[in-house]
Amino acid sequence: MLRVTLIVVLVVSLAGLAWIAAEWARLHYVPTPRPIEVPVDAFIQHPGYETMATRAIESFAAMSEARQRALSDNLRASLGEVAVELAALNASSPAILCVGEQHMASTRHFLADVFLAALPFDVLLLEIAGDELPAIMQRIDAGEPQVPLLGEDIAGVVRSARSTNPGIVVAGIDETQSQRNQRIHRKQGSRDISIAGNLRSQLRRGKRHAVLFGALHCADQPNWMYRRIRLGEHRVSRDQIRNINVIGEHQDGTLEAFLEFIHVIGIPRRNFVIADTGRLDSTLLDWFPGLTRSFGRFDSVIVFREHDHAHSRARPRSVE
Repeated sequence: MLRVTLIVVLVVSLAGLAWIAAEWARLHYVPTPRPIEVPVDAFIQHPGYETMATRAIESFAAMSEARQRALSDNLRASLGEVAVELAALNASSPAILCVGEQHMASTRHFLADVFLAALPFDVLLLEIAGDELPAIMQRIDAGEPQVPLLGEDIAGVVRSARSTNPGIVVAGIDETQSQRNQRIHRKQGSRDISIAGNLRSQLRRGKRHAVLFGALHCADQPNWMYRRIRLGEHRVSRDQIRNINVIGEHQDGTLEAFLEFIHVIGIPRRNFVIADTGRLDSTLLDWFPGLTRSFGRFDSVIVFREHDHAHSRARPRSVE
């Protein structure tokens, strides 16, 4: 009898403990975050930026007709044709053109097929240490169809540059391991100081230099490479030092929202160049503040169309 009683008590106790555990779990339940599903046919592929586009469209609709017309006219005047604007850029003959990119295949294809095919340069400076470049160039010269640099093919870019200007010099100006070790030992300096110094060592008087780097390095902002060159290089006049951002339509969420907005108000999505980012209506930067990063820190911007939803559900790679 005692044994039966003990068994009943044990069963009841276990049942009670199970109920307590279940009730605690119910009261303290925290749902596991579920990924946001983006419709495969949506233009905006970065979750959350649909709201930004919608708010801008609503704000535009609330404007007077005269203000709407002024904003539309500003946009149409600012978004130039790629061929026309590249010809104008070529005519200006910049001595140093810092070309900012996100390290993506679509960007490298555009650079090779359109950008470098239209702009002759004498020197091409790449984001690789000078002592590491020969191995890359050897593979390109051997005819390998694709040779990666920072995760994407650079062979097409080099071959396009050589086709436009067969005598072009290709050099690497990223920080070397030796430079990195020295600044760590001295506890001073930065990678961008090393890059700027390496760039200066490659400058050739009277020549045109294309510097292909991650967009952050080419952006006009304190302590980064481009600002150091623009303010500190005295062998080249400041108006001959320029930067340009080359960015695909799906490489940034704010850019996607902006492109959706201009499409809705009647400006078709296409390849375009903003030759002077300072001329954009300031209201656009209020509606799309992220454009300050991708547009406002560059003299010019090229936005190119990618294949449909090229970066759906994919996080952009480093722009460094």
